Amino acid sequence: MGEVCRWRRFQEPSPANSGRRNPPLLDAETLAALRAEIPGLDRSVYLNTGTLGPSPRRVTELFLSLYREWQEAGPGNPEVYLREARAAAAAKETLAAFLGVEARDLALTSNSTDGINIVARGIDWDAGDEVVISDQEHPAGLLIWLHLRQTKGVRVRIARLSWESGPRNVEEVAARITPRTRLVALSHVSCMTGLLLPAREIVEAAHSRGVPVLFDGAQAVGQFPLDLRQIGCDFYAMNGHKWLLGPVGTGALYVSPEALVELVPDRVGDGSAEAWEYSEEGSLRLRQDGRRFEFGTRCYPLHAAWPAAVDFISRVGLETVRRRSLALARRLREGLAGVEGVTVLGPTRPADEDLMTGIVSCRLEGLSGEEAYRALLERFGVVTRPVPELRAVRFSAAFFNTEEETDAAVEAVAALVRETRD
Repeated sequence: MGEVCRWRRFQEPSPANSGRRNPPLLDAETLAALRAEIPGLDRSVYLNTGTLGPSPRRVTELFLSLYREWQEAGPGNPEVYLREARAAAAAKETLAAFLGVEARDLALTSNSTDGINIVARGIDWDAGDEVVISDQEHPAGLLIWLHLRQTKGVRVRIARLSWESGPRNVEEVAARITPRTRLVALSHVSCMTGLLLPAREIVEAAHSRGVPVLFDGAQAVGQFPLDLRQIGCDFYAMNGHKWLLGPVGTGALYVSPEALVELVPDRVGDGSAEAWEYSEEGSLRLRQDGRRFEFGTRCYPLHAAWPAAVDFISRVGLETVRRRSLALARRLREGLAGVEGVTVLGPTRPADEDLMTGIVSCRLEGLSGEEAYRALLERFGVVTRPVPELRAVRFSAAFFNTEEETDAAVEAVAALVRETRD
């Protein structure tokens, strides 16, 4: 209760913040109605959708009702579990339309990490082969390559990204490509700073050298409109539990038709094969679409409920989501930049808005990212995430957040910095 009271103390904008322009597009009544569908927003200043997005009630209720129906009918009752399996498979149709691809080119996974590993383990690496990553990867986009370096002799080349130039980032990635490069694997949006990479231009640069591209879309899907066919990438891994506000345990991997024939599954099972012969010389024919990467019994209600989250986002409109998140992030960025002792990381100039997303990171003088994160949570009820690699703290401004919440975060940061200086 004390944390809630501390949060409410910040509900009225301070004079320093009152002059900033409010984010457009969602009127107060519409925003209030949307927020009413998302539980828990009255208990904290929730600025951590980049870690876990809060699912709308309808999503959770649909999952629970489907799971309860499955169990109450007898979980092994084929009439029920096959129906729920079909509902989970149908989620691909909704997701495919959302991403501008064909449903057959998607594989349902558990998260982005799952998809990244499918690609990484599906390439026949030789010692000395190379992968190009960036210096702003999530552990999901780093650890598998370190593992392959240890086990296969794969060389990891790291592109140093700029916060101020999309073309410079394309050049930096291209400069890391050599005749031994087998894959370019990058975060579409950095989990550390929110930097948005020019995906299509990177794909064109890599493809001109004959190198396929994998994007980790964990921080991208649900933040802005996406057309993967227009981007032209070979692989795109994503999850449902961040900006899409879907259930934890949902994810997908896009594999282009051209790349499908080159990627060899390192795991197969019931569901991934079209046919097989049960004998010592038996043959096996895998499915000729994304289902070759799916196998085994799954929690079907999770993926069956995912379209409800996609529909919720679609009802708001992805362009509205993008513009509102950017406006809130701009308000947050400007407020933090005005606090002495705070350094805002990532793109900051108005001219660099094409590099920006709803993620804003900053350093607080005298505090590590972990210390700042804990103090913001425990003392002010502001939910964020530490970025230990940058000694920073990260804020995620989603479309359902309010101007008062971003102002509350700025005031909390200012209070912490003042205390470290006293």
